[in-house]
Amino acid sequence: MNTPHGVWLDDLTRQEAVSRFGGDAVVVIPVASGGPDVPHLPLKSATVIARALGQKLLERLAVVVAPVVEAEPLPRRDTPGHLLAARLDGLRSLGARRIAILDVAPSGGARYDITGDVLLLRTADRSDAESYATSCMMALDPRSVRMALLPAGSRSEAFAGERGMAAEVEAVARALVSKWPDLISR
Repeated sequence: MNTPHGVWLDDLTRQEAVSRFGGDAVVVIPVASGGPDVPHLPLKSATVIARALGQKLLERLAVVVAPVVEAEPLPRRDTPGHLLAARLDGLRSLGARRIAILDVAPSGGARYDITGDVLLLRTADRSDAESYATSCMMALDPRSVRMALLPAGSRSEAFAGERGMAAEVEAVARALVSKWPDLISR
């Protein structure tokens, strides 16, 4: 297991968070804004994938990863934006100035009205969203995949999920370092 460079926000005390943000730490907010509506995956799939991407990202870069904003099972389309706005306000009240939103939406992301200098990153819009999400869940939580309900001829496999997530983390890390080059030296 890699020694993490970053940390989950909810593992910090308020004082530790204020201290990190005062030192210009970058905070990443994963947003689970949807996933394919398929009978073989549980509702938690987008959230599980978002959390895994956050973990892989903090193992690679000195970032603070906020808890996942879960937008999928919410009944109103505008609610994810309100939750995200509240999360941004809370982080700014702790002193966060360098904020990135990681929208984990295998089948296309939601629209957000983001104010301020917030970097919006989206995982790749995938034509294979169902296969990608299934492969990721096979890698992360295989017992939750309803294997008997998989479509005939499915090419989903755990190894493809691991490769796909590694590619997503690589792309997100490059974008973060491009915006904040000092992340490399931390």
